Amino acid sequence: MTIKKYFMKFILIFSISLFSFLGISNAENRKITLQLPWFANSGFSGEIIAMQNGFFKEKGLDVTILPGGPGSNTVQELVSGSADIALGYGPQVMYSVNRGLPIISFAAALQKAPLTWFSRKGAGIETIKDWKGKRIGAGQGAIPFIKGVLSHHGMKFEDVTWVQAGVPGLLQDQVDAVAAWPINFAQMAPIRALPDCCNSQAIYDNGLPLQSNFYMVRKETLENDQEMLVSFFEAVQKGWEFATDNPEKTIEILIDYLPALKADEQLNSLTATTSGYMYSKDTAKHGWGHISNERWQEVIDVYVSIGELKSDLKADDMFDDSILKAANRIKR
Repeated sequence: MTIKKYFMKFILIFSISLFSFLGISNAENRKITLQLPWFANSGFSGEIIAMQNGFFKEKGLDVTILPGGPGSNTVQELVSGSADIALGYGPQVMYSVNRGLPIISFAAALQKAPLTWFSRKGAGIETIKDWKGKRIGAGQGAIPFIKGVLSHHGMKFEDVTWVQAGVPGLLQDQVDAVAAWPINFAQMAPIRALPDCCNSQAIYDNGLPLQSNFYMVRKETLENDQEMLVSFFEAVQKGWEFATDNPEKTIEILIDYLPALKADEQLNSLTATTSGYMYSKDTAKHGWGHISNERWQEVIDVYVSIGELKSDLKADDMFDDSILKAANRIKR
């Protein structure tokens, strides 16, 4: 063997040894797909930061993020196999499990569901009871929320006039109250600009103490791919930690990824999300992503009482805490 061949062999062995020592592998990362329930924005900063800052890659994952939008059905994408993990809302989980679909949640990004109804101060709506006989605007997906809060106040869906409308419906006097997310500053800007803004009723304070942005998977994924899910969870958790501690830098990264977004709106939305909805005494005690069995059961009981869910459904049917137990969680 020539000196050149000896040298090349030495370089190859040295490189392999060095990569092994540093934990570097040339193997391809595991490809998975995450389905969002809405357009990508600062409300999904943790997921986007985990992708852009390489936190997923550190865990051996190659994650593709698919945006949602009006009319998107994350459960359908999940069940069909188009997505490996999906983000969704409480009623999506409940109604899917009630129908026998093989999905389950394993963590929740938001400890407090933001959904709130807003009305002009002159509309005479100060509490949910004032909804009676009024035009209540929301998308189709919000009907379960409307039914739940009405039931909590001794009313039925038929006591209001539901109008399929968004924020423009309130501005054009097509509805008396409209559903919106107070943490979505782009959505809220026209409402806040009203001279007689605003009275509000949040579902969280009106009988539905729901969490939000649940991470959902097929049951077979939970059973057979726990290592992947723990890695995914820890990477997203790290992404949200970065976003919480570095909001301005996070928005820079977000705008680089999605140039059409407005930096000031997204920064306001991000700080409102992390300061008011993401963390709680439960996350301080248990860690990020906590799911409350008690709160799930309280909400389920409401929907069982109005005949929307089977009477034998329990909180344990809606979520599994094995991933939370296996992960290294950040408490704050």
